[in-house]
Amino acid sequence: MNFTDCQSQALQSNTSAQQIPDVITNGSNSQNSTLNVNGDSSGISKGVQDTIDSWTNNSSSGQNTQIDGNNGSSTLLGLSSNDQSLVNNGNDNLSSSSNGDTLTGGQDTLVGDSNVNTQDFSSGTSSSPSSSATPTSVSSSTPAANNSGTVYYISPDGSDDNPGTSDKPWKTINYAVGENSVVKSGDTIMVQPGTYNELITLGKSGSSESGHITLKANGDVTLSDPDPVNGGFREGVIQSAGKGYWVIDGFHIENTSWAGISLRDADNMIVQNNHTYNTGSSGIIVMPDSYFEGGEAEVTSKNIKVLNNTVEKANSRWQGGGGDNSIYDPLGTQESLSIWGVDGFEVANNVVKEGTREGIDIKTGSRNGSVHDNYVTGQASISGTYQGYQGGPAIYIDGNRSASFNIDVYNNVVTGNTADGIVIADEVPEQGDVSDVRVYNNIVYGNGQQGVNPGQGIAVSSNVRNVEIINNTVFNNVQAFNIDGTGYKVTGGYKPTDIVVRNNIFADSTYRNGLIEDAGNVTLDSNLFTSEFEKLYEGGSGIDNLNANNNTEVESVEFVNSNSNDFHLTSTSPAIDIGSSAIDEYAQFDKDGKARNQDAGTDIGAYEYSSVS
Repeated sequence: MNFTDCQSQALQSNTSAQQIPDVITNGSNSQNSTLNVNGDSSGISKGVQDTIDSWTNNSSSGQNTQIDGNNGSSTLLGLSSNDQSLVNNGNDNLSSSSNGDTLTGGQDTLVGDSNVNTQDFSSGTSSSPSSSATPTSVSSSTPAANNSGTVYYISPDGSDDNPGTSDKPWKTINYAVGENSVVKSGDTIMVQPGTYNELITLGKSGSSESGHITLKANGDVTLSDPDPVNGGFREGVIQSAGKGYWVIDGFHIENTSWAGISLRDADNMIVQNNHTYNTGSSGIIVMPDSYFEGGEAEVTSKNIKVLNNTVEKANSRWQGGGGDNSIYDPLGTQESLSIWGVDGFEVANNVVKEGTREGIDIKTGSRNGSVHDNYVTGQASISGTYQGYQGGPAIYIDGNRSASFNIDVYNNVVTGNTADGIVIADEVPEQGDVSDVRVYNNIVYGNGQQGVNPGQGIAVSSNVRNVEIINNTVFNNVQAFNIDGTGYKVTGGYKPTDIVVRNNIFADSTYRNGLIEDAGNVTLDSNLFTSEFEKLYEGGSGIDNLNANNNTEVESVEFVNSNSNDFHLTSTSPAIDIGSSAIDEYAQFDKDGKARNQDAGTDIGAYEYSSVS
């Protein structure tokens, strides 16, 4: 294999080249295993014919090139003096002898020696360079998912007897997504503008090999419950059970009897760019199917993304009763956006507003995920209820019968909610706990109702451990923070433990800064607080091992403009450079993505000040 023509043209692949299987072995010493890696078989610059054998064949003659799968590295090796690949079990490296050209670096780049130009290795019929081609690799990994399949169309003017083309679309979404539909993995279903009164049930799944099935609004598409009064109980207008690999993209869903989108026992689902409005229960909910049979709490869904949605006026189906039960909740509704029993999730860039109950709830065994860059506002209390319901946290991390852990909550804005801002708690501590939660770079302001609801900016309660609250800005809430073993729906016998509160701003609370009670091993380090109540916290009973260091009381934090909700620091802010540098890698950047330690030290709060604009 000589690359003598590399000056004149890029090395290209023949479109007829076969995919290299995961394992290629040949136990004999003869040349009876061949592979056309590139071009034709003539051996000229555009084509190479390689003999493939196992590494155990050590013959130095009659063999030009071998595949070595030793230690799973699948490296192309040559044994003659021409064009050898000898890379010590590297990946996807083709190396020549000292006078030849080299394909090396693991990034599929053809690098010439001093006498030959450097060129990229191209995998397609085009001569354009491509760094993604790896024809010399023998890999057992699963192919990447893709959505390069067929595009089907749905229109209010269509017919389900049509073939689903752009000029002859189907009429109903349910026909397209049903179990017997021709739609398959990698395909896209384009829903043309209009209003569709359907309960849509996803009847099949995509796959990791061929890709997600995409259900996409192609313009202004409204989905509404066909029977908003007596419609499906605890079902979404878009719903699935036991299905996976779907993308649900761009719909307006309104006036539903229960949820807007409900996914049960879901696998690798993406819900993005939707707007749910006036839903009887959650706008978007992922949950266990076992809930319907009254089963045990289970982790039944995995790899869920909820991105760039607006969830508005969720949990709206409260009805009139009698006597003290003047208003009641007939559905036992859930939260505005609920992630329930999910392993691996991302809830990001959503707007959640003007609902009741909790805003974003990560609960009951959910783990290994993140809640970031969301805006939660206007979550309200309900007066006149038989429960005396006073609303719930805007963002809630909750164990509730099954352990929830390894969760990051960052870069969120939480404001104007009648109850709490961000709460980490466990409502049923004897059945599970909450652990390893990191809360950082959040802006939490203007939450709670003085004299009605405590409005805690950030709170940790009940059977919770290993929580880090780092570099948040908490402003003008009823109470700035709370760490309490007997709080949030739990009484007695439990203590939050190993709680770190560091580099936070707690300013202008209307009742008190903080309360710590019935807690163990709490660290308060390098926090900044204003002096309305003279103390950073009020100590209650049952506190074990409280460490408070370098906390600073100031008259004013000196935000750029708190009246217009700009909580960046001015150049004279006392929060600059006085924070602790003892922050883990996850908190090395501020809410704007700016690196910490811009000047002499770490700033306190969600934003790092920089003298360089």
